Amino acid sequence: SNVAFAGLDAEAILMLLDQAGICASSGSACTTGSLEPSHVLTAMGIPTRRAQGSIRFSLGTYTTAEDVEYLIQELPRIIGRLRAAAPPMN
Repeated sequence: SNVAFAGLDAEAILMLLDQAGICASSGSACTTGSLEPSHVLTAMGIPTRRAQGSIRFSLGTYTTAEDVEYLIQELPRIIGRLRAAAPPMN
């Protein structure tokens, strides 16, 4: 699943997710580490600002309902924290 948070930096989101014990990525597996927005998202017409705040969550065989509930609990707190610290958008 790919979720975008306009006006936020994916790396900042990923850092706080990692601190909460949640694994995610900011792009496809083949472009991990790139600071550029996903070429797939930009090809789809997603604005760069939104694509730069895009996070990819992968679910697998060993992902539990509790894992998903924990993400749902933590993600709004993390995004709220970053939005409160972000400079106002013009």
